[in-house]
Order: sequence, then structure tokens, then C-alpha cells
Amino acid sequence: MQDRMQSDSRLLGLVYSAVFGSLFPLFHFAARSFARRERGHEIADQIAHAFLTLRPKYLEAILGNTARTLGLRPTHPEVDRIARDMVRQHARAWVDFFYYGQRAPEEALAQFTSLEGLEHLDAAMAEGRGVILLTAHAGNYELGGLLLRARNLKIHTVYKPDRFEAVERLREQMRAQGGVVGVPVDGIGFSTLPLVRLLREGALVGMQGDRDFSLNGLPIPFFGREAPFPRGPWELAAMTGAPIVTSFFYTDEARRFHARFGEPIRVLGRRGERQAAIEAGMRTYVSTLEQLIREHPSQWYCFYPFWDDPIRASGPRGSGQATSAEPLSTVIGV
Repeated sequence: MQDRMQSDSRLLGLVYSAVFGSLFPLFHFAARSFARRERGHEIADQIAHAFLTLRPKYLEAILGNTARTLGLRPTHPEVDRIARDMVRQHARAWVDFFYYGQRAPEEALAQFTSLEGLEHLDAAMAEGRGVILLTAHAGNYELGGLLLRARNLKIHTVYKPDRFEAVERLREQMRAQGGVVGVPVDGIGFSTLPLVRLLREGALVGMQGDRDFSLNGLPIPFFGREAPFPRGPWELAAMTGAPIVTSFFYTDEARRFHARFGEPIRVLGRRGERQAAIEAGMRTYVSTLEQLIREHPSQWYCFYPFWDDPIRASGPRGSGQATSAEPLSTVIGV
């Protein structure tokens, strides 16, 4: 989001840095004292309202995305309701992350009402080739680490470093408390080689598959219109033989947690057949993501025009095509 929607104003950038640099640590500290996480949700709702009031360009982008996912015009009242609820859900997800990340893991686990498909993850791990746990910017994926730690599974999470250093430091601290090992990938040089090593050692690697940061994604139909999705996780699976297991963590109206794991997807075949296998796997993932968003439209967190990416439109690499000579780090798409 930040790369696509940030202002060119240096002054505004300094203001944002100061606000986020103080707001997140302050809220993290306050979350320790909340007797109920609902109190944190109330504050998060107020912050979400202020954000939409002060930054209307984000609301415009969210309305456009929501209209596409609901199949309604952007001015429809339901689109406005779901769009605003999405911002609230996102803010509340941060509250839950701060709240449960500083408490005994059992407290978070007690909030999981359903765990679908855990047998798929267990079967994939038993193969000994490592597993790519592929999720999206949806629900509360950060809390997934607590669930996996309870099953004695360590997950290495791939992430693109946050624009705001204070936020990134806090997020990394919280991940560590939850037993999650962060693996930063910046798309430069051979920054993804650690992922190959981890998978070949049989590790569990978490990635997100719905943001094409490299601008070299594969266009796939998504809610009736093509959108680019990153090929990196699938190229990594083809390179290492690791199966991909889709995973989504979401909440219900009572703010209870749910986890859903899909059947393992394998990218197999000879070199000439791999691209077809990659595309087939990606289509399966995108179809699964679309189904989740239809069920929970306010829990897919995208704050920029997803189908009309402003960076893609103006970037020097906006053709959407990657050459065979490009290293995996340029297409990893976290």
C-alpha cells in the first residue's frame, strides 16, 4: 500500500513517520493494560473513522475495490458500508495482534472456533520437502503463528519491510514473541536464497500471494477482471519441490477466530511443463481467495486500486512480463 499511495511531499512523509513512529508503540503499550480487547476495538474504530476522514483518496480506492468484489456500483450504500467496515476490521486486527501477542498463547488459541484442513498441513509437512504456507492480506494472518507454535511448528514468514522503521521494529518484536521468524525480502540480488535453503531443510515458510510488488505478476481473472498476482511463491515451489498449502485466518461477527487450510498444491513436471503447472496452481489459489472474500468482503485489506495499480501504470517495468534471466528475488512478490 505504502509504495503505491504515499505522497510525494517530504513534509507529509515526515509527519507520517512521526505519527506512526509514536502511535504504534503507544498502542502496543496500552494493549497490555486492556482488561478486554473490546476496549481496544473501540479505540481502533475511532482511529479508522479519523483515517477515512483525513485521507479520502484511500476511501476512494477502497470503494472501487469493494464495488468490484460485491458486483455493485461504487455509490451503492452497501459498498460504502463494507468499505468502511474493512478499515475498522484492519484496525481491529492490529489490536488483536498487540493484545494476544503480549499474553499467554492459550488465550489466543481459546478464540479459535474452527480449524479446517489441518490434516492437509500435517500431510504436507510429513513429506519432508518443506511447505510454503500461502496466505493473503486478509483476516488476521499474524495470529496464525500462535496457532502453529501450539502445534510445535516454527514458521519463517517472508515480508517486505515496512516504510516506517518504528512499525517494522515493533512488528518484528511481536512476531518473535509469537515464535515467528521474519525473513525480509527486498527484491534485490539474491535475497531469496535463504528461502530455498529453509525449504530444502524441511522448514515451513509463510508467504502472501495477493500483492504483485515486482510488477511482473501473472494476470489472472479475479472477480470478473484480470489482475496480476505474484509468481514468486510458485517459482519457489517449482525450484524446491515444496508443496503449497493455502491458509486463511479470519474472524466472525463475534470476533472469534477461524483457520482454513487447503489441500497441498504441487508444482510438478519437466521444465517445459512447469509454467503450465504454476499457472494452474495460481488459478486455484486466486479462486480460493475470491471465495473467501465473497464470504467475508470486509476482511480483504487492500488500500490501493487493486485492478488499476498506480505503480504499474507509471512504473518503468509495468509491462507485467518477466524475462527468464531475472532472479527469483525480482518476482517473489511478498
